[in-house]
Amino acid sequence: MLHYDEYGSRENPTVLLLHGAGALDTFCSQYCFSDKYHLVVPHLAGAGKAAAEIYEPEKTAAELFMLIKTLHKKRIGVIGHSLGGQIAIMLVSRQPELFNFAVFLSAWVNPKPKTIRMYCSLAGLTAKMLHWRWLALLQGTYWHYTKEQADTMAKYSKQITPQVYRSFFANTLDLSKLSEYQSVTIPMLAICGSKEVKDLKVSLKQLAQNPNCRTITLQGVNHDFPMRNARQLNPILEQFITEYL
Repeated sequence: MLHYDEYGSRENPTVLLLHGAGALDTFCSQYCFSDKYHLVVPHLAGAGKAAAEIYEPEKTAAELFMLIKTLHKKRIGVIGHSLGGQIAIMLVSRQPELFNFAVFLSAWVNPKPKTIRMYCSLAGLTAKMLHWRWLALLQGTYWHYTKEQADTMAKYSKQITPQVYRSFFANTLDLSKLSEYQSVTIPMLAICGSKEVKDLKVSLKQLAQNPNCRTITLQGVNHDFPMRNARQLNPILEQFITEYL
């Protein structure tokens, strides 16, 4: 069973928050929504209490469906960033009846073999850097984490091995192979930053091929906009959530 954190009352409508690779508190600047909603943050492979686990998409999806069942809610909302966005796409494509809405933030869904090989080749060095406490704390500060959140990241990051880091990229979702996505009819929203790499902008266009998925490009922001640019993002999320939850 997945470990997960909760924010807000269980009596409120539930939103599942799927964090980015290795960043448990990706949604630190959205936890403020807990005054209206019940927020559930699973510890996905490569972060938190699952930091040492290899990311396996099928296993992760199965565990999340089990978790959703235990919440005893007719339907919930889901928001995912980066790797969490890929997972959110998988979930709503396979069992859309479980969800009121879905939001995909910077979800990369058009993997190219050359790009995947490049990221995987950097796994050894990157994993080593993730073990440097000072760097993790600096990253946490940059992302507006609290001291406790930054300390937590510095501790669990030491468990991220090259194999774990490599699994984030080796298992990137290829939307062209997920035919079910085109049949999803729940309200969806996909957002990307204008300063992100070309592949993510192409991904946004691919997600827009489903007419039920609105797309937005946030101007002047990079990949980490949920943490760094909450003033731009949160009003958009709040309006979308209020409309459909």
